[in-house]
Amino acid sequence: MTKGVAKGDLAGSIGPTAKGEAKSAGAAKGGEGVGADAGRNASAISAPAARTTPDCVLCGCCLEGCPLFAATGREELSPRAKALLAGPSKFAAANLPEGGLPQADVAALTGLCLACGRCEKLCPQGVKVPALMTAMRAAHPDFRQWLWKQWITRLGPFWSLAARGAAALPEAFAPASLGLALKGLKGLRPGAGLAPWLTLTEFPVEAFRQKHGDRPVAVFDGCVGSGPRTVWADTARQLLGGLGARLTQARFSCCGSTLGTAGLPVEQHDARRKNVAAWREAGRPLLVTYCATCRKGLAEYLGAGGALFADQAEQEQWRAALVPLSSLLLGVQAKADSTESVEPAAPSVVGYHRPCHADLGDGLGDPDHTLLAALLGPRLRVAAKGSCCGFGGILQLGAPQLSEAVGRACWAGLDAACGQSAPAYVLSGCSGCVMQLSATAPAGAGTGHWLEIVRRA
Repeated sequence: MTKGVAKGDLAGSIGPTAKGEAKSAGAAKGGEGVGADAGRNASAISAPAARTTPDCVLCGCCLEGCPLFAATGREELSPRAKALLAGPSKFAAANLPEGGLPQADVAALTGLCLACGRCEKLCPQGVKVPALMTAMRAAHPDFRQWLWKQWITRLGPFWSLAARGAAALPEAFAPASLGLALKGLKGLRPGAGLAPWLTLTEFPVEAFRQKHGDRPVAVFDGCVGSGPRTVWADTARQLLGGLGARLTQARFSCCGSTLGTAGLPVEQHDARRKNVAAWREAGRPLLVTYCATCRKGLAEYLGAGGALFADQAEQEQWRAALVPLSSLLLGVQAKADSTESVEPAAPSVVGYHRPCHADLGDGLGDPDHTLLAALLGPRLRVAAKGSCCGFGGILQLGAPQLSEAVGRACWAGLDAACGQSAPAYVLSGCSGCVMQLSATAPAGAGTGHWLEIVRRA
């Protein structure tokens, strides 16, 4: 390894250790601290992938794709360093020689993962480092997990209020550990975001009818679409109306993806179970998503099999029901507003940030990019080496400085792709990416979900 961390320096370089934070969380009111969750998170739900993943051979192929390593040059943050510390056999943390890193420091270090999955695609051994990190977080819960759990499972109805509050709070008064998260939340407040300038005129109604008939359609809005950015939810339903879709209602919650990544497998399973039940009660409708992470999170329900679905037939129905909104709109005709007609005018160059989880290997590729490329043509630009935005969920709370470093590197690539001296105008199709891009954007840059720029004629 080219760089490392001395045993005594680890806690100081990455913040409080898991041991110290667990103590703080355990003192939380009402027994909701980490101590109350530790036994539950150690259940069979915890992370079976961590027990079956192959050994890392330290070849270093993953280094090329790791956003944390690229932004910092610190190999102790790289996938192979984490695999060395958390591996299932000869590299297991428990087998470190006397004088090695303490378990608390191992847990803290392995927790610094964006869960982008880029290393998995490059690993010749098939090592799934994000799964190892998820298992480590579940085995070593700390205060950040407790806070993330409250934010996702209990404070959802108050996200809009929190976003307004974040906008009113001077940056100088924001806690250092929450500063980046508050900036991103500020960008999601109602009324913020981009103004529409692309009018969709003719919809592929017949193609939709031939493929899906009169099947009812439910929209999965996720945490952001159902909270601070309801404009996404409203626009999605307007566009589905243009397709002639028969909309139905379902009471969905968080997809559970961010809960699982944070090391909260029990809470993830609860969210999944509730969503499957809501879909079942709604008559198993077509399930339309407009967030790349939500789409990935819902697709991963299939791996739970009998733990969620009544039988194989229902599992296959779920698989067939998952459809990204952008794929349904292929073939739509659009007109960009000009300066002479409606303000704001369409920008001459539009950047696109490709979410790490956009391509699920189901043959659709990145459906949001496919749609935008068809609608915007040569004005759409993508960074030559599309990089992770740096969101990383719980990592943003534990190491905001690392999250921000990755975000700024991402913006540098986007600005270069747009080829302008002014900051770029960038779209994405993931709620987490929009939040992070907003938090790390250079002054004057514009960023938002692609649903913000479109409207139905």
